[in-house]
Amino acid sequence: MHVAHLLSLSVPVLFCACDESETSPGTSASDTSIEADADTDTDTDTDTDTDTDTDTDVDTDADVDADTGIDPSLIVFEEDFESTAVGSEPAGWDNFVGWVVNNGNNNQGASVYAVVDDDRAEEGSHSLHVVGGSNPAMITKTLPDALSRVYVRAWVWSSEQLGQSPGRNHETLIALRASSGSASNEVRFGEIKGVIGTNEVPTDDISPKYEAWGRGPIISPDGWRCIEVAFLADRSPHEVRAWADGVMVHEITSEDDWNNRVLGDEFLDGKFGEIVIGWHSFSNLSNEVWFDDVVVATDRIGC
Repeated sequence: MHVAHLLSLSVPVLFCACDESETSPGTSASDTSIEADADTDTDTDTDTDTDTDTDTDVDTDADVDADTGIDPSLIVFEEDFESTAVGSEPAGWDNFVGWVVNNGNNNQGASVYAVVDDDRAEEGSHSLHVVGGSNPAMITKTLPDALSRVYVRAWVWSSEQLGQSPGRNHETLIALRASSGSASNEVRFGEIKGVIGTNEVPTDDISPKYEAWGRGPIISPDGWRCIEVAFLADRSPHEVRAWADGVMVHEITSEDDWNNRVLGDEFLDGKFGEIVIGWHSFSNLSNEVWFDDVVVATDRIGC
């Protein structure tokens, strides 16, 4: 199990209605420092309601995966990039670079790329190195049929801060896509309107709402951060949840969490085609990002 890195978060009351009792399977509440805004009162009442969602429960009597600490039968796939040669893509993945599926010009000499290098790694010596902007730089992997929930865990090093970035549009870090190359039919987690959030296309609805834009928590740049995203269609309404270093930074649990409210309760239907990681900016924001120790599972993985 990894030791969670520190993440500085600023959490205005209007943004986060999160249940912080749902902690990472391998992370205690003391693993992460939270820095509150000076104008925001922090509720220190520890007598909070317990989340009845048991997604984070792990059977401690079962065999567990050495890297993740969860039951191996819950893991859909994992990738640590260690067996991939520098300058190459990991086996079993496709690239989505410059709007092209399996772009043959995906290399470090190109203006955008997503290949493995040994510049830095959260663990081991290799990680996925992504340089992207308005032209996407991503890798994708097909999901098995009949999934209705997936949890994605990745260690991420971003050169750009996410959150508290007024003036930005949409930035994608991790996505759930309907089918290969269908960037116009996906649910995107990253940043929307300068706040950590979600964008769904083709409706182009976004969450959180207007009042939180340019505010909320941050994912700090220039360090390894444990990012977890859950896409949950095994309940109604469907949900999206996200954590950074074990602290919830974003959630969609009702239709009212969407800004435009044009989506129904079942907005994830038809979206479980492939997992996407990388960088795609709809703000013309270039970024350099590294990903390491990626795990996709049917239950929460933790850090």
